[in-house]
Amino acid sequence: MKKRPLITNAAILDNTKKLENFQNTTLRPIIKWLNDLLFVYFHNYMVLKKFDIVNSTDIQKDKFVTTIFLKDNQFKNEIKGIVIGHFTVEEYDFYKNSTKQINKRIFSIVKQRILSFN
Repeated sequence: MKKRPLITNAAILDNTKKLENFQNTTLRPIIKWLNDLLFVYFHNYMVLKKFDIVNSTDIQKDKFVTTIFLKDNQFKNEIKGIVIGHFTVEEYDFYKNSTKQINKRIFSIVKQRILSFN
C-alpha cells in the first residue's frame, strides 16, 4: 500500500483549529491519494445515471455534481466510506466526535476534485 502524499501547501499552525488540522493532515492527503479511484467511481456513476459529460457545458456539469451532493445519499455514503476506510484508528476516533463537520469537509473536497476532472 502506498504512503499518503504530503500536502506541502497545507497550513498547519499551532493555532489551527483541530478540524482544520484534521482536514489538512488526514482528509486532503487521503483524497489526493484516492484521486484515480474517485475519478473511476464518478465516471461509472455518470454512466449509470446516463449523464453525457462530454457534450455538457460547465454549468450543466456543475449543476449535475451539485445535485448529486445535495440529494443522492447513497452516492455520498459511498464516497464517505471510501475515504473513512483509509483512516487509522486514531483518526476514526477523532472522526466519531465531529462526524457532521468532517463529512461536510469530505464532500466539499471531493466535489471540488470531481469538478476539476474535466
